[in-house]
Amino acid sequence: MVKIALVPFGSRGDIQPFLALGTALRRRGHKVDLVTSGDFQKLADDADLNLKEIPTSTGNFFEIPEVIESLRKSPSALRMERRLPGTSPEAYASLLERIDAMCADADFTVNALFTKGISVARSDRPWCASSWWPITPTGAFPAFGAPELPLGPLYNRLTHLVAGQVEWWKTRRMVNGFRAKRGLPTIGARSPYRELGRDLPMMYPYSSSLIPRPADWPGHCHVTGYWFWERSWQPPAELEEFLASEPKPLVATFGSTWPVHREELTRAALRAAAERTGRRIVVVGGRPEPLRDGDFHLTEADYSWLFPRASAVIHNCGYGTTAEVLKAGVPQVVIPTFADHPFWASKVRKLGVAAKPIRFASMRVEEVVAGVEEAVGSAAMAEQAARIGERVRAERGVERACDIIEGWYERNLVHG
Repeated sequence: MVKIALVPFGSRGDIQPFLALGTALRRRGHKVDLVTSGDFQKLADDADLNLKEIPTSTGNFFEIPEVIESLRKSPSALRMERRLPGTSPEAYASLLERIDAMCADADFTVNALFTKGISVARSDRPWCASSWWPITPTGAFPAFGAPELPLGPLYNRLTHLVAGQVEWWKTRRMVNGFRAKRGLPTIGARSPYRELGRDLPMMYPYSSSLIPRPADWPGHCHVTGYWFWERSWQPPAELEEFLASEPKPLVATFGSTWPVHREELTRAALRAAAERTGRRIVVVGGRPEPLRDGDFHLTEADYSWLFPRASAVIHNCGYGTTAEVLKAGVPQVVIPTFADHPFWASKVRKLGVAAKPIRFASMRVEEVVAGVEEAVGSAAMAEQAARIGERVRAERGVERACDIIEGWYERNLVHG
């Protein structure tokens, strides 16, 4: 048995893959702690995982007025950050201290995209990292957020170099201050994040159908496939009755970003799309009432259960929701809202499983209607979505992640 600390951070879509990983590791006999915000205590309880709370909250992030104002103009995280008060060195140091204390008795730590700084700060402890999007340098494609230009491998590698250094410059002083208190040597100007996947495992829990693993990545970089949480969920009887009379409705959900929407506009667009295509619609989240008589509203749903029953899913293209729609094997209509959403929107469009992405800041009713008409009317898109769904379901991402963790631990810490 290995004591493993999982350290995710963000919205529900960032936490849920770690619930899947944690439950799978527990089934293999390991002791697992989920180190994250207390906002997710109920989800941890549902997954039967022990939550160790760190003093931060992300539950109402998309309700912050500055966030709403910024995202209604652009999905850029950099633009949004300029509108918000920066994290003080003292606050960041306090967060590192708390995470460090929560992981003190762990044999091994698995970090997420936004929490890998703690393991760089405490590199004397065994750990590995994960990221929703590629951060390992490659000549195959540019860094996340960089323009896709036809300038070849040298340009692509340069974008990764710049992105890694910028990320390191933001936290270097605070990480080194934390290390100095513990008698650990400081880390120089070169970003340590560039070395992820060389000596320690770096896991990418997305499908290789969406982003194939580059041939020039180090040996410990793994594209595992998505980590799906197979939760126990009983649909309301009213929903089952609705689906009996409307076996392939539209489904619309915008997850935690609903507060950013101009809801009257969004609801008008969804109503118009449903009417034009002759479909009824299930809306998850947002205002707690159906769009029209005969439609259906849910506050929350198990996407793994609901999405395969849809004719198409309209969503914001966040990492977790995108994974679930790909798994379901149904066409998509994507309205990217925040940070990585445009990245995933571009990928699913190129894959042939989504209508043309709709720019949220300038969204018009007619664009949503056209997107839904394309998604439900294209036999080629439906066939491609079904093919990709079969591949995604076959990848066994969470089991592969467990194999990677156990294999690395066995080779390097038991027999190393």
